Amino acid sequence: MPADREHIPNELQRALMLEVGYRCPLCKATEPLEFDHIEEWADVEKHEFTNMIVLCASCHGRKKDTSNPRHINRASLRKLKQSLMLLNGRYSDLEQRVLEVFEVYLKTNPGVDVLPPYVLPDTMALLVKRLMDDGLADIERRDLGQIITFRDGFEFRHAIILVSLTKTGRNFVENLIEVTAA
Repeated sequence: MPADREHIPNELQRALMLEVGYRCPLCKATEPLEFDHIEEWADVEKHEFTNMIVLCASCHGRKKDTSNPRHINRASLRKLKQSLMLLNGRYSDLEQRVLEVFEVYLKTNPGVDVLPPYVLPDTMALLVKRLMDDGLADIERRDLGQIITFRDGFEFRHAIILVSLTKTGRNFVENLIEVTAA
C-alpha cells in the first residue's frame, strides 16, 4: 500500500468482512482475503463501504476492465456489491421499499431526468439513515407549520422529509433494474 494512502478503518474492514461472511463472495474461499475498491483508489481516494468489496487473492487477480466473461470487471463487481448489500441486511425493510419505489418509477418513466422525492414523516429520518450514509439518498426536512401542544407543555411540530436519490443512488437503482431484467 502506498505511503500516501490512508489505512482502511477497522470498523469498515469488519463491516466488509461481515457482509461477505468472511468468504470471497465469488468462489467462497476463506483466505487470503483482500479489500478491493470497485472504482480504483487512485480515482476516488477514499474508503467507502459502497465502493469496497472483499475478494480472495485469486478473484482479485481476475479483476480487469474488459468484457471477457472470464474476467471480473467493475460492472460485475458493482452488481455483486449491490446484491450483497440488499441480501445481507445492509438496508432496512423501509429503505428497500424506498429503493423499490424509485425503481418502479424509473421503469415506468424511462429516460426521465429528475425523479420526484419520496415523502415520509420526519420521524422516519432515522429509518433511512443507511441510504444517506451510503450516499444513495439525501433528505430535506419541510416544516408543515402545524404545532400540537400537549397538556404537559410538550410541543410537536408536523414535518415531513423529502427523500431524493443522489446520482450514486440513481446508478444503484438502475443497476438493480439491470440485474432483475437479466
